[in-house]
Amino acid sequence: MISLRFKRLKIRANLITITRRIIQIFAFLLINYIIIETIFPINLLILEGIIKALPVLNTPRNPLSNGAGMLEYIFFSMAEGVFPFFLIAVLILILLFSNRFFCGWICPIGAIQDVCAAIPTKKKKIKLETHKNLLNLKYVFIIIITLIIFPLGITKNTNFLFHLDLKTYLGVFAQRPIGFFSLSEFIFVFLPDIIQNIFLPVKFDALELGGYIIIGFYTLIIVLSVWYPRIYCRYICPFAAVSSVVTDYSFLKLSRNPVKCVGRSECGICEDVCPKQIRILDEPFEFFTGKGECNFCLKCKEKCPHDAILIKFGNI
Repeated sequence: MISLRFKRLKIRANLITITRRIIQIFAFLLINYIIIETIFPINLLILEGIIKALPVLNTPRNPLSNGAGMLEYIFFSMAEGVFPFFLIAVLILILLFSNRFFCGWICPIGAIQDVCAAIPTKKKKIKLETHKNLLNLKYVFIIIITLIIFPLGITKNTNFLFHLDLKTYLGVFAQRPIGFFSLSEFIFVFLPDIIQNIFLPVKFDALELGGYIIIGFYTLIIVLSVWYPRIYCRYICPFAAVSSVVTDYSFLKLSRNPVKCVGRSECGICEDVCPKQIRILDEPFEFFTGKGECNFCLKCKEKCPHDAILIKFGNI
């Protein structure tokens, strides 16, 4: 009886995490619906249109989903000389109304990182100054992509022959600029291709230096995710860079009750459990987003012993 009561209390204490894990598994299988079709005799082609442009998808070649993602469509449109006002507006609206809920609860790559972080090890934190500097990396990547893709689109309307030459010179980057910065592209496309080629009954061509660098870099990222939760989301993910700029102004926010919150010196549990290493207690009581870095995983709310973390929408 005591054991059963303890289990119930443990489930209640981790109810948000348990709910999030269930949603993550469900979302992962739906987004990569071909997995379900392979296991069960069922046709889920209807899902293709629904998941094809989800905000968090970061590879247009994932054979398990046949999806791309809003950010990919935005850059692809730019490369073709069309400025995607509608897609940008839709993406901004989604972020304003849902914050980064998609990152914390739906994103397949986020789920994979959470699986790595679930491995029982002592989690580490990066030095604060280093952490702040590394956060800027993802913005650098987005700026690089924009500085290459946007002029490419302009040349299509001004000098079509030069556009074709430039597109040929850029090669794969012109078609899939996000792919080079995408852990999703590495896990679902690049790595399976290499494994398949190794086991095919034909001679495996040696990778170029760039291929080995990609394998080493993303393998390191996956391994580091065991000790540094969501390390890819923090410092590399292109979607995280775009969304963090918008979600600092999101209507959906987390706030702290100034009466219940006792501060860092007496508690600080919210900061200890935050997978994104956000300095929650340095931010205003009215709302905190970690300058748009918060994934809205609600770990801080779940573990707060004083029930001081609140979910708010707008000015409510």
